[in-house]
Amino acid sequence: MNYHHIYHAGNFADIFKHLILCWCLEKFHEKPAPFFALDTHAGIAKYDLFNEKSLRTFESDEGIKKIIQQPNFSEILPERYLTILAKINRCEVSELPQQMKIYGGSPMIIKDYLRARDRGIFAELNREDYVQLRRHFAGNPKFTLTNEDGFHLLRSKLPPLEKRGLIIIDPAFEKDQSKISADYAKIISALQEGYKRFAHGVYLVWYPIIKSDSEVLKKFRQDMINLKFDKMMHATFDIGSKNGETKMTACGMFIINAAWQLDEKMQRCLPTILQTLKKDDSAEFTIETIRG
Repeated sequence: MNYHHIYHAGNFADIFKHLILCWCLEKFHEKPAPFFALDTHAGIAKYDLFNEKSLRTFESDEGIKKIIQQPNFSEILPERYLTILAKINRCEVSELPQQMKIYGGSPMIIKDYLRARDRGIFAELNREDYVQLRRHFAGNPKFTLTNEDGFHLLRSKLPPLEKRGLIIIDPAFEKDQSKISADYAKIISALQEGYKRFAHGVYLVWYPIIKSDSEVLKKFRQDMINLKFDKMMHATFDIGSKNGETKMTACGMFIINAAWQLDEKMQRCLPTILQTLKKDDSAEFTIETIRG
């Protein structure tokens, strides 16, 4: 498994992940006090859906493009999310079916929610991706860009001065020559550091669900549950798989210190999206409260 962002931009997992990010960020707007957002694996922020690498997988065709082509797409996807996509593509929401060529990653979503006194830190370890990331954010004092392993920032950047904040952890889960990606263990270690320094922060942890990794995922789930945070929610989004399917068709997210009513927003919106994107009747959306 290599979840390098460019190959999967705008797929079902991005929609699932980015909607949860939007709902968590909008909760910070209920108070005027500034907040902080940290993206540990920022990628390049903007993705050309007609790029050679994107076209190689066609995943956006079965994700965001499929929804945008629905006559009632504005009823399926939340207004703020669609507005962000329209801004990135320099068009009106109503023009997205014809004009959408760019998909925005989590840094672009965070950017849209940051107010004058809010602050964002975006980390990207891959040098080429970091160079592209800088093109989108350089010169803006609200953003700090860093070319390093984002996992380390949960030790060096927490607690934030703002005392309120969100951390999104979305690594590539590259296996290299190993049978198991090292990112699972890195997530747990990083969150242990996060708990020591910023126990009340909001943490979003995305991960792929691959059937062949069932034992790995079982251990990862237990390791997450064993963390000391008081509040934890877990959601999965599975679009179902056709016979012989080799692509990832399911993913999950742990939400630590979830905003009030987040589960209601997810229950209201995500089943409709799943109905649009599902491949067969095995498709399923689940949500559970682990603690709190």
